[in-house]
Amino acid sequence: MKKNNSDETLKFKKKRSSDTIFTFKIISAIILAIVFLIFLLVSSKTTSSDSYEIEEKGQRYGNSEFIKYQGKISVAIPSGGRYILENVDINSFRVLNSGDRNTRVIGLDKNSIYFGNIPISDLDPNKLEVIGNGYYTDGTNTYFFSGVSEKNKNLSVPMKVFQSVIYAFSKTKKPQTYIYPYKKIDTDKRLKPISDFLSFATDGNNIYYEGEILENVDLSTLKAVDPYHEYFTDKENVYYKSKLLPIKNSGKLKIVSSEQGDEFLYDEANGYVFMENYSFDREKAPYKVLGNEGNHLYNLVFINNEGIYYYDNQKKKQLRVGDNIFVGNVEELSPNVFTDDENIYYFHAYEVQKKLKHSSGYVLASRNTVIYSLGKKDAWEKVKDIRSGTVGSIWKKENKYYYFDNLGIFQLIDNTIYEIRDKETLEYLLNYNEGSSKIRELIENEKLIKIEGEKKIEIRVKYTTFFLPFKISGLLAFILGIIIAKVSHYFREKKNAKKF
Repeated sequence: MKKNNSDETLKFKKKRSSDTIFTFKIISAIILAIVFLIFLLVSSKTTSSDSYEIEEKGQRYGNSEFIKYQGKISVAIPSGGRYILENVDINSFRVLNSGDRNTRVIGLDKNSIYFGNIPISDLDPNKLEVIGNGYYTDGTNTYFFSGVSEKNKNLSVPMKVFQSVIYAFSKTKKPQTYIYPYKKIDTDKRLKPISDFLSFATDGNNIYYEGEILENVDLSTLKAVDPYHEYFTDKENVYYKSKLLPIKNSGKLKIVSSEQGDEFLYDEANGYVFMENYSFDREKAPYKVLGNEGNHLYNLVFINNEGIYYYDNQKKKQLRVGDNIFVGNVEELSPNVFTDDENIYYFHAYEVQKKLKHSSGYVLASRNTVIYSLGKKDAWEKVKDIRSGTVGSIWKKENKYYYFDNLGIFQLIDNTIYEIRDKETLEYLLNYNEGSSKIRELIENEKLIKIEGEKKIEIRVKYTTFFLPFKISGLLAFILGIIIAKVSHYFREKKNAKKF
């Protein structure tokens, strides 16, 4: 009899456990489905035809980005869409018509100045003056304003998700994911723009960049490291934007980057590396950079005597991938191929896409940069550059010929090294004078066969931001599942107690 009771108890526990798991799976599936539907709804709402309709049927203010439509005024913010100006006085609204590059996204009514869709209440619209270089004043207060949009740094990802969900199901204010940045200047002095330096101004004592003071800067020797980036030097100091970097100007600073990759400030004299105002560990310097201007890699590689490093742009920090495996002096043959004293190496890049559950879509899971070895460098002989090396080059090893690619992954050439299949293809490449499409055609027709060396180093940068809404939903499903399981257990126990 006891055995029967024991068996019944065991069966009951198994059934209860099975019921709990089943309940949890159902709840998880429901919540994930709801989150996915919300995601689709938010996406469709933010990318709806409203903007097109407004731009087609609305009344544009001059050549600005402001449009009046159906009793509302909106402004375009790149990557964010169109935003409504709240509480604007439509009858008195006008645009700033000064010829300044920011004019297209600055509006005024009788009460406020609008930087994009953001009202600035302490600037008098009737006294507004354009200083130049992005600076504006009403004689009392002074602001810097940029007409180049950027992500709203004050809006966290969880808050963005929350606001997007609310926006998807209501007519509430659209989440301010992107803004035109602005900064109030803490000065009672009149600013003057600095010629030939965009976003710079001075009040006679201080130098400002985008509204921030540069400490200890010598204006007479101020210059940009290059025209396209926001690194600056004077005779002694180095700056990223307005931030003073903890190094001195060596006179040998340059920008290094893989094609379409992160851009670093590199000090050739001391081997220092900066990503904006983030410094690689200077105690481990000097670093040597590999892959500059390369197009078969996602991450530049930085080596010192003891290690191999890279910058993870998701974790926002320098990481060590392993020991320095290279022997002696490391030299680049091209941005994608390099040697040490013994071997020849090349870069290879690939992405990993992850399939979404309950969907046919894929999202980026990781970007990977691999270093392969082709063996002893003495075995390889360069034959010829193709179009001065812009397309690639031809190499020989023993009795075989190879194509070393310089077009890259963004030209849809997936691999760096290819074996040349036959003499006809070799002759064609030796006299090559065409674009990337012909190289792709040779690969597709198997006239160029990819080869793979020995893998030595792999860098993996994982991308997880997209999955945050699903992680939140998974956590909610887990918590809700526990609650329901506990409630179910309570009622079962109560029901069983009534039987005795």
